[in-house]
Amino acid sequence: MVSGDCTSFGSAITPIRLTVTHSRSNIKQLNHHLPVFSEISSSSEQIAGSEDLLTEIFLRLPPKSLLRFQCVSKHWLSLISSAHFRRLHTRRNATSSASTVGVFLCRHPNYDFLALNDERISEMGRIYDRLSDSRGSRVVSSINSCNGLLCVGFKSDDAKTDFYIYNLTTGHQRYIPVPETMLVKSMNLAFDPKISDDYYVVCVWLSVSENRLQFSVYSSGSGIWRHSNEHCNKVDLCSYGGVFWKGSVHWFSQTSPFLCLQVDNCVFKSMPSTDIPEGQWYRNIEYFGESCGRLHLIEIHKPQDIQFDVLELKSDYSCWFVKYRVNLEFLTNLYPIMVNQEVYPPEDYNFPYAFSTLCFLTDEENRARVLISLPGKIVVFDIHNGMVKELADIQPHSFRNFIGGARYDCFDAYKHVETLAFV
Repeated sequence: MVSGDCTSFGSAITPIRLTVTHSRSNIKQLNHHLPVFSEISSSSEQIAGSEDLLTEIFLRLPPKSLLRFQCVSKHWLSLISSAHFRRLHTRRNATSSASTVGVFLCRHPNYDFLALNDERISEMGRIYDRLSDSRGSRVVSSINSCNGLLCVGFKSDDAKTDFYIYNLTTGHQRYIPVPETMLVKSMNLAFDPKISDDYYVVCVWLSVSENRLQFSVYSSGSGIWRHSNEHCNKVDLCSYGGVFWKGSVHWFSQTSPFLCLQVDNCVFKSMPSTDIPEGQWYRNIEYFGESCGRLHLIEIHKPQDIQFDVLELKSDYSCWFVKYRVNLEFLTNLYPIMVNQEVYPPEDYNFPYAFSTLCFLTDEENRARVLISLPGKIVVFDIHNGMVKELADIQPHSFRNFIGGARYDCFDAYKHVETLAFV
């Protein structure tokens, strides 16, 4: 017979005292329950002792959890930190929409991080808090992201810019040496973990003597720059960061044809552009980016429009087509400050609505959302169910004033996903 008691005093608990009285009936009852505990113990030991089982479990966990689990034991540390596991985890989770945790938003000369999964309106954390001490006193001059890696340019007082590749999840970094002869216009990351462990940096630089744009590609695997024979005479074409999709970096233009450079052979590829509206000399493109393996574009044809189309490029590069139609007129009832004619009459101001589409997000379940910057707020709009969720407050003193409030301009958002990828 088994008996005992446990007495607690505040936070202290006295040990349990057991009294065992032998009898046949009690021994039979005790033996009846022992296999349950032994089976659980045996299963735990099997899992803990099997590297294959542990690997399958760990591959289904997010990177930040795995980094914490490295502290559990030497065995777990050895497994999770191994190059084989990290490569396997990066490839397995390369297309997981669940890994998208937020966006970096530009506020020159600073950049802020906005979490997408917080249940409350959050204060945006500074990107400086996520970078290592390599920044020093330099300011962030440029940023480009791709599948969890970040290319950051630091400008010093002498106007020199140094470029680093960061994995903010693991805290690792790598310096990218740029030849002094290359006057950098933009640095663009190209990283597809499903294809390779290596990433590439596509540099668009200005040849001053020839007054044209040149293209060069840096490989993390070889550490060598390859220079393309291609060039572009439209020196303002690549002023915006490029978007990596299907092995190529893509650039849009408000006035010229779009551009596409294949990373593997440094050769241009034909790419369709959208039409410039009749009576206008430019496109009013609000968003250009990749989401869930597809390339999207948002263009507002007239400044007075509060509705727009989300275009998607066909995988064969044949044409752009309308994927979604979005009408944000209902937002003016929720946020009257976005209606500019409340401050200035329409005849005195050509932009009656104050909003920017910062980011378009879709996932494997075809859930589509648009991240929108309004004066004083950042909200996310779910296209399918029409729900609006506030993500952050923007204080006017933090940004330039814009008709009674503050907001981010277009092309200020860079998606961030968690990854264990090497840099």
